[in-house]
Amino acid sequence: YQRRVHGEKRKFKGTMKPIKLHIHEKPVNVVKLNFDGDLLFTGSSDKKVNLLYALTGERIGTFTCKGSVKTLDVTDDSRYLITGSLQGSIEVWEVDGGKEVRQLQTNGKIKTVELSLGDKEVLILYESFKGQQKILVLPFEDLLNAENRAESEWGSVKPILEKPIDKTFGTLTQVTWGFMNRYIIASTEKGELIKLSVTGDVEKRVSAHNEQVTSFSFSKDYSMLITASRDGGKIFDPETLTCLKTFRQDFPMNTAAISPLYLSKKPRFHAIMAGGVSAREAALVKVTKIVT
Repeated sequence: YQRRVHGEKRKFKGTMKPIKLHIHEKPVNVVKLNFDGDLLFTGSSDKKVNLLYALTGERIGTFTCKGSVKTLDVTDDSRYLITGSLQGSIEVWEVDGGKEVRQLQTNGKIKTVELSLGDKEVLILYESFKGQQKILVLPFEDLLNAENRAESEWGSVKPILEKPIDKTFGTLTQVTWGFMNRYIIASTEKGELIKLSVTGDVEKRVSAHNEQVTSFSFSKDYSMLITASRDGGKIFDPETLTCLKTFRQDFPMNTAAISPLYLSKKPRFHAIMAGGVSAREAALVKVTKIVT
Protein backbone atom coordinates (compact mmCIF):
# COMPACT_ATOMS: atom_id res chain seq x y z
CA TYR A 1 0.00 0.00 0.00
CA GLN A 2 1.07 3.61 -0.35
CA ARG A 3 1.34 6.45 2.11
CA ARG A 4 2.01 10.12 1.51
CA VAL A 5 4.89 11.38 3.69
CA HIS A 6 5.98 15.04 3.59
CA GLY A 7 4.23 15.51 0.25
CA GLU A 8 5.95 12.50 -1.38
CA LYS A 9 4.25 9.21 -2.16
CA ARG A 10 6.24 6.34 -0.68
CA LYS A 11 5.58 2.62 -0.89
CA PHE A 12 5.59 0.37 2.15
CA LYS A 13 5.78 -3.39 1.88
CA GLY A 14 3.50 -5.59 3.92
CA THR A 15 -0.16 -6.03 4.62
CA MET A 16 -2.57 -4.34 7.00
CA LYS A 17 -3.84 -6.80 9.59
CA PRO A 18 -6.90 -6.08 11.72
CA ILE A 19 -6.58 -6.57 15.48
CA LYS A 20 -9.56 -8.33 17.04
CA LEU A 21 -9.93 -7.72 20.77
CA HIS A 22 -12.22 -9.36 23.30
CA ILE A 23 -11.91 -6.95 26.21
CA HIS A 24 -15.49 -6.54 27.45
CA GLU A 25 -18.11 -8.94 28.77
CA LYS A 26 -21.04 -6.95 27.33
CA PRO A 27 -21.64 -4.84 24.20
CA VAL A 28 -19.27 -1.95 23.48
CA ASN A 29 -21.23 1.34 23.30
CA VAL A 30 -18.52 3.88 22.52
CA VAL A 31 -14.90 4.05 21.30
CA LYS A 32 -12.68 7.13 21.31
CA LEU A 33 -9.15 8.00 20.23
CA ASN A 34 -7.25 10.71 22.06
CA PHE A 35 -6.06 13.87 20.28
CA ASP A 36 -2.65 12.36 19.41
CA GLY A 37 -4.21 9.12 18.19
CA ASP A 38 -1.99 6.82 20.25
CA LEU A 39 -4.52 5.91 22.96
CA LEU A 40 -7.84 4.11 22.47
CA PHE A 41 -10.71 4.21 24.98
CA THR A 42 -13.60 1.71 24.84
CA GLY A 43 -16.77 2.00 26.97
CA SER A 44 -19.18 -0.87 27.52
CA SER A 45 -22.40 -1.96 29.20
CA ASP A 46 -20.26 -3.97 31.64
CA LYS A 47 -19.57 -0.68 33.48
CA LYS A 48 -15.95 -0.58 32.36
CA VAL A 49 -13.75 1.65 30.21
CA ASN A 50 -10.61 0.02 28.82
CA LEU A 51 -7.53 2.01 27.87
CA LEU A 52 -5.34 0.53 25.13
CA TYR A 53 -2.42 1.40 22.92
CA ALA A 54 -4.01 2.18 19.55
CA LEU A 55 -1.14 0.70 17.54
CA THR A 56 -0.91 -2.72 19.19
CA GLY A 57 -4.19 -3.12 21.07
CA GLU A 58 -2.28 -3.81 24.31
CA ARG A 59 -4.41 -2.98 27.32
CA ILE A 60 -2.94 -0.37 29.65
CA GLY A 61 -5.65 -0.32 32.30
CA THR A 62 -9.36 -0.40 33.16
CA PHE A 63 -11.64 2.22 34.70
CA THR A 64 -14.57 0.72 36.64
CA CYS A 65 -17.58 3.04 36.47
CA LYS A 66 -20.83 3.19 38.42
CA GLY A 67 -23.09 2.24 35.52
CA SER A 68 -23.34 1.14 31.90
CA VAL A 69 -21.00 3.48 29.98
CA LYS A 70 -22.90 5.23 27.20
CA THR A 71 -20.53 8.07 26.35
CA LEU A 72 -17.00 9.32 27.07
CA ASP A 73 -14.49 11.98 26.07
CA VAL A 74 -10.86 12.80 26.83
CA THR A 75 -9.06 16.15 27.11
CA ASP A 76 -6.66 17.20 24.35
CA ASP A 77 -3.65 16.68 26.61
CA SER A 78 -4.95 13.19 27.57
CA ARG A 79 -4.85 14.14 31.25
CA TYR A 80 -8.53 13.63 32.09
CA LEU A 81 -11.20 11.17 30.99
CA ILE A 82 -14.89 11.97 31.49
CA THR A 83 -17.57 9.28 31.32
CA GLY A 84 -21.38 9.25 31.39
CA SER A 85 -23.59 6.28 32.22
CA LEU A 86 -27.20 5.23 31.73
CA GLN A 87 -27.49 5.06 35.53
CA GLY A 88 -26.95 8.82 35.70
CA SER A 89 -23.35 9.08 36.86
CA ILE A 90 -20.78 11.51 35.49
CA GLU A 91 -17.23 10.59 36.45
CA VAL A 92 -13.90 12.31 35.83
CA TRP A 93 -10.70 10.26 35.90
CA GLU A 94 -6.99 10.89 35.69
CA VAL A 95 -5.81 8.94 32.66
CA ASP A 96 -2.34 8.44 34.11
CA GLY A 97 -2.93 6.22 37.13
CA GLY A 98 -6.68 5.74 36.77
CA LYS A 99 -7.64 7.77 39.85
CA GLU A 100 -11.25 8.96 40.04
CA VAL A 101 -11.12 12.72 40.49
CA ARG A 102 -14.83 13.53 40.68
CA GLN A 103 -18.23 11.87 40.53
CA LEU A 104 -21.71 13.36 40.20
CA GLN A 105 -24.85 11.24 40.51
CA THR A 106 -27.94 12.53 38.69
CA ASN A 107 -31.53 11.31 38.59
CA GLY A 108 -31.55 10.27 34.95
CA LYS A 109 -29.49 8.99 32.03
CA ILE A 110 -26.39 10.62 30.57
CA LYS A 111 -26.61 10.16 26.80
CA THR A 112 -23.73 12.43 25.75
CA VAL A 113 -20.67 14.08 27.30
CA GLU A 114 -18.45 16.08 24.95
CA LEU A 115 -15.67 18.50 25.76
CA SER A 116 -15.55 21.78 23.87
CA LEU A 117 -12.64 22.94 21.76
CA GLY A 118 -10.09 24.00 24.38
CA ASP A 119 -11.60 21.74 27.09
CA LYS A 120 -13.19 24.66 28.93
CA GLU A 121 -16.78 23.36 28.87
CA VAL A 122 -18.67 20.06 28.79
CA LEU A 123 -21.74 19.50 26.62
CA ILE A 124 -24.21 17.02 28.16
CA LEU A 125 -27.39 15.40 26.85
CA TYR A 126 -29.39 14.39 29.91
CA GLU A 127 -32.62 12.38 30.00
CA SER A 128 -34.68 11.89 33.14
CA PHE A 129 -36.16 8.48 33.89
CA LYS A 130 -39.53 10.00 32.90
CA GLY A 131 -38.19 10.79 29.43
CA GLN A 132 -37.66 14.57 29.75
CA GLN A 133 -34.44 15.63 28.03
CA LYS A 134 -32.12 18.57 28.66
CA ILE A 135 -29.06 20.00 26.98
CA LEU A 136 -26.55 21.29 29.52
CA VAL A 137 -23.20 23.03 29.33
CA LEU A 138 -21.04 22.83 32.46
CA PRO A 139 -17.69 24.52 33.16
CA PHE A 140 -15.12 21.73 33.17
CA GLU A 141 -12.99 23.39 35.84
CA ASP A 142 -16.02 23.60 38.15
CA LEU A 143 -16.84 19.96 37.41
CA LEU A 144 -13.34 18.95 38.51
CA ASN A 145 -13.91 20.70 41.86
CA ALA A 146 -17.58 19.76 42.22
CA GLU A 147 -19.21 18.45 45.37
CA ASN A 148 -22.39 16.36 45.51
CA ARG A 149 -25.13 18.34 47.23
CA ALA A 150 -28.66 17.21 48.01
CA GLU A 151 -30.22 20.53 46.97
CA SER A 152 -28.82 20.40 43.44
CA GLU A 153 -28.72 17.53 40.97
CA TRP A 154 -25.48 18.94 39.56
CA GLY A 155 -23.83 19.34 42.95
CA SER A 156 -21.97 22.61 43.38
CA VAL A 157 -21.68 23.13 39.59
CA LYS A 158 -23.76 25.95 38.13
CA PRO A 159 -24.67 25.16 34.49
CA ILE A 160 -23.77 27.76 31.88
CA LEU A 161 -26.70 26.47 29.84
CA GLU A 162 -29.68 24.35 30.88
CA LYS A 163 -32.07 23.92 27.95
CA PRO A 164 -35.15 21.67 28.47
CA ILE A 165 -36.13 20.00 25.20
CA ASP A 166 -39.65 20.74 24.02
CA LYS A 167 -41.72 17.60 23.42
CA THR A 168 -42.52 18.85 19.92
CA PHE A 169 -38.89 18.15 19.02
CA GLY A 170 -39.29 14.49 19.94
CA THR A 171 -36.35 12.57 21.41
CA LEU A 172 -32.84 13.81 20.65
CA THR A 173 -30.46 11.15 19.36
CA GLN A 174 -27.20 13.15 19.36
CA VAL A 175 -25.81 16.58 20.29
CA THR A 176 -22.38 17.98 19.47
CA TRP A 177 -20.42 21.23 19.40
CA GLY A 178 -20.28 23.14 16.14
CA PHE A 179 -17.41 25.12 14.63
CA MET A 180 -15.28 26.88 17.29
CA ASN A 181 -17.98 26.20 19.93
CA ARG A 182 -20.17 28.87 18.28
CA TYR A 183 -23.28 26.69 18.17
CA ILE A 184 -24.69 23.25 18.97
CA ILE A 185 -26.15 20.76 16.50
CA ALA A 186 -28.74 18.17 17.59
CA SER A 187 -30.57 15.38 15.75
CA THR A 188 -33.91 13.78 16.60
CA GLU A 189 -35.87 10.56 16.23
CA LYS A 190 -38.26 12.46 13.93
CA GLY A 191 -35.47 12.95 11.39
CA GLU A 192 -34.81 16.62 12.17
CA LEU A 193 -31.59 18.61 12.53
CA ILE A 194 -31.65 21.49 15.01
CA LYS A 195 -29.09 24.28 15.29
CA LEU A 196 -28.94 25.93 18.71
CA SER A 197 -27.03 29.00 19.81
CA VAL A 198 -24.77 28.77 22.85
CA THR A 199 -27.58 30.43 24.82
CA GLY A 200 -30.02 27.67 23.85
CA ASP A 201 -32.06 29.57 21.26
CA VAL A 202 -33.20 27.62 18.19
CA GLU A 203 -31.54 29.20 15.14
CA LYS A 204 -32.45 26.61 12.51
CA ARG A 205 -34.69 23.56 12.41
CA VAL A 206 -35.04 21.41 9.29
CA SER A 207 -36.49 18.05 8.37
CA ALA A 208 -33.43 16.10 7.24
CA HIS A 209 -34.91 12.61 6.89
CA ASN A 210 -38.27 10.87 7.00
CA GLU A 211 -37.09 8.69 9.88
CA GLN A 212 -34.67 8.85 12.81
CA VAL A 213 -31.25 10.41 12.30
CA THR A 214 -29.08 7.62 13.70
CA SER A 215 -25.88 9.68 13.67
CA PHE A 216 -24.11 12.64 12.08
CA SER A 217 -20.57 13.99 11.91
CA PHE A 218 -18.68 17.05 10.67
CA SER A 219 -15.99 17.22 8.02
CA LYS A 220 -12.49 18.01 9.25
CA ASP A 221 -12.87 21.78 8.72
CA TYR A 222 -16.54 21.87 9.85
CA SER A 223 -17.65 23.12 6.44
CA MET A 224 -19.94 20.12 5.87
CA LEU A 225 -22.10 17.81 7.96
CA ILE A 226 -23.12 14.30 6.94
CA THR A 227 -26.11 12.41 8.38
CA ALA A 228 -27.14 8.75 8.43
CA SER A 229 -30.68 7.40 8.55
CA ARG A 230 -32.83 4.50 7.40
CA ASP A 231 -33.29 6.10 3.97
CA GLY A 232 -29.57 6.73 3.38
CA GLY A 233 -27.37 9.75 4.00
CA LYS A 234 -27.24 13.47 3.25
CA ILE A 235 -24.64 16.25 3.33
CA PHE A 236 -25.62 19.63 4.79
CA ASP A 237 -24.14 23.09 5.19
CA PRO A 238 -23.82 23.38 9.01
CA GLU A 239 -24.35 27.14 8.98
CA THR A 240 -27.66 27.14 7.10
CA LEU A 241 -28.62 23.43 7.33
CA THR A 242 -29.16 23.47 3.56
CA CYS A 243 -29.04 20.02 1.96
CA LEU A 244 -26.12 19.82 -0.50
CA LYS A 245 -26.18 16.16 -1.51
CA THR A 246 -28.40 13.09 -1.03
CA PHE A 247 -27.27 9.46 -1.03
CA ARG A 248 -30.10 6.94 -1.38
CA GLN A 249 -29.45 3.48 0.02
CA ASP A 250 -31.39 0.21 0.01
CA PHE A 251 -30.45 -0.55 3.62
CA PRO A 252 -30.64 1.54 6.80
CA MET A 253 -27.47 3.50 7.49
CA ASN A 254 -26.19 3.70 11.07
CA THR A 255 -23.13 5.92 10.70
CA ALA A 256 -21.41 8.17 8.15
CA ALA A 257 -18.22 10.20 7.80
CA ILE A 258 -16.53 12.53 5.30
CA SER A 259 -12.94 11.82 4.29
CA PRO A 260 -10.43 14.54 5.28
CA LEU A 261 -8.62 13.98 1.94
CA TYR A 262 -10.83 16.56 0.24
CA LEU A 263 -8.55 19.15 1.85
CA SER A 264 -5.38 17.67 0.28
CA LYS A 265 -3.52 19.06 -2.74
CA LYS A 266 -5.31 16.54 -4.93
CA PRO A 267 -8.77 16.54 -3.34
CA ARG A 268 -10.71 13.32 -3.03
CA PHE A 269 -14.36 13.91 -2.32
CA HIS A 270 -15.14 10.68 -0.51
CA ALA A 271 -17.83 9.85 2.04
CA ILE A 272 -18.27 6.54 3.83
CA MET A 273 -21.50 5.13 5.24
CA ALA A 274 -22.21 1.86 7.04
CA GLY A 275 -25.29 0.11 8.29
CA GLY A 276 -27.62 -2.78 7.54
CA VAL A 277 -30.40 -4.69 9.20
CA SER A 278 -30.17 -7.01 12.18
CA ALA A 279 -30.77 -10.74 11.75
CA ARG A 280 -34.04 -10.36 13.64
CA GLU A 281 -35.31 -7.65 11.28
CA ALA A 282 -34.23 -9.65 8.25
CA ALA A 283 -36.12 -12.70 9.54
CA LEU A 284 -39.26 -10.61 10.10
CA VAL A 285 -39.06 -9.28 6.55
CA LYS A 286 -38.79 -12.81 5.17
CA VAL A 287 -41.74 -14.00 7.25
CA THR A 288 -43.81 -11.02 6.12
CA LYS A 289 -43.06 -11.76 2.49
CA ILE A 290 -44.06 -15.40 2.90
CA VAL A 291 -47.29 -14.50 4.67
CA THR A 292 -48.31 -11.85 2.17
